[in-house]
Amino acid sequence: MARSISDTGSVVRAVRVWPVAGQPAGLPDSLPEPIAAVAVPPAGPSWPEHRTRFAVEVVGDGASGWHAPVSEAVARLVVDTLADGVVGHDAAAPRKLAYRPRASRHHQGAHARQAVSAVELACWDLASRVSGRTVPELLGGTVRAHVPVYASALGLDPAHPEAVKVAAWISEQGFWGQKWPLTKELLRQGPVAVARVLGNLREAAGEGRFMVDGLRRCRLDEALGLLPVLADLRVAFAEELLEPGGVAWARVRAAGAGVPMAAGEHAVDEHEQTRLLTGGAVDVWQTDPGWSGGLARSLHTVEVAADLGMPTFPHGDRLWAALALAGACCRDKVPAVEWHLTLEPLRQRVFTDPGAVEAGMLPSGPGIGLAPTPVITSPLPVWTVGS
Repeated sequence: MARSISDTGSVVRAVRVWPVAGQPAGLPDSLPEPIAAVAVPPAGPSWPEHRTRFAVEVVGDGASGWHAPVSEAVARLVVDTLADGVVGHDAAAPRKLAYRPRASRHHQGAHARQAVSAVELACWDLASRVSGRTVPELLGGTVRAHVPVYASALGLDPAHPEAVKVAAWISEQGFWGQKWPLTKELLRQGPVAVARVLGNLREAAGEGRFMVDGLRRCRLDEALGLLPVLADLRVAFAEELLEPGGVAWARVRAAGAGVPMAAGEHAVDEHEQTRLLTGGAVDVWQTDPGWSGGLARSLHTVEVAADLGMPTFPHGDRLWAALALAGACCRDKVPAVEWHLTLEPLRQRVFTDPGAVEAGMLPSGPGIGLAPTPVITSPLPVWTVGS
């Protein structure tokens, strides 16, 4: 006899929000020597959203699903606009989550989408723990037990004399590739300086894949001047040289030069994702399951990108969700996920069992559950909705 919905154990009975530790100041301990020599202390601890952080718990019958960390602004949106509607939802029926009632008319924008993502990811965690199946299995089946990782060197100074040692070290460690930032100082010096600095890194990287991230800092004239340089460097992709999707972006796209253009991590709303994907604006798709509406939405955009001939490289802010997404996809759809060399060790401190890269690979999940359980810093939740 089929079980009733109340007997599944995956029905959400309550939503709780718990405090977790803020991001510590400075760099992580025990950084490899080449990285430590050129690392720049992260700005994150100066941001309120990183100093005060929380974990979202969806409580089932005998099990809980978790997502962490989220900022106070996102946690309040979860409690004020989503929690009442989530109570009673069966996490084993993910397609129904979007139809649960919300206590707000405002469902778009970065914080609103992060709140939706947090609840959705916590529900996947609950469904996995109750069913005893991994999240990639729940997404349709595990295609890869291990996923290649590319090294993000965004926390490093590319112009530092020792940076070439880092580029060589990354290749030696077996990473899928490496991505370097176009810093404000480097852009100010012009294309000749960019060619010299990145050329040295490219040479040190050997045959490994090489990418750059403009962090949306380029002016139109700077981006146009950089295209020949990036083409000579044979970059696998150039990420967000400037704001994606606008007039300036279109002019850079029209200039061509054979440089694949990447974007998507900041496209948090569905209409913006669809516009970028189908409007010929990008060559490489980047989604973040923690920002874009969750795993189901991210998987949808990965499939659309693949149909349009684009690979997807999930953004690294929600590493465990990105790994689950990649684990359910073949390497042509998701060749690799991002590992931030200086930030990711700090991000992983919120979990009971932090992840670590081995030979340029990570497991597609921690086993049962979407991610390891977060480390809670209080015996009592900050907010509770439901029983």
